Amino acid sequence: MSKREKLLKKLIGGQNDASFTFDEVELLLLQAGFVPQGGKGSHHGFRHEDGRKVVIPHHGKTVKPAYIRNVRNLLKP
Repeated sequence: MSKREKLLKKLIGGQNDASFTFDEVELLLLQAGFVPQGGKGSHHGFRHEDGRKVVIPHHGKTVKPAYIRNVRNLLKP
């Protein structure tokens, strides 16, 4: 199983939303077709060609669970 598949399984499972690092979230978004969009300071924006957008703050090692839930909703098929 690839790293991407493991991350998707972890994301969809939703068992521990507080355990995602910014790098893991960024990888999932990039592989789902999102591209980095200009951000200010520690806030990083990502947009998809179909109009979906998300902003993820990069404070500390992990991403807060509320942002993980937003990403989960964006990546659901």
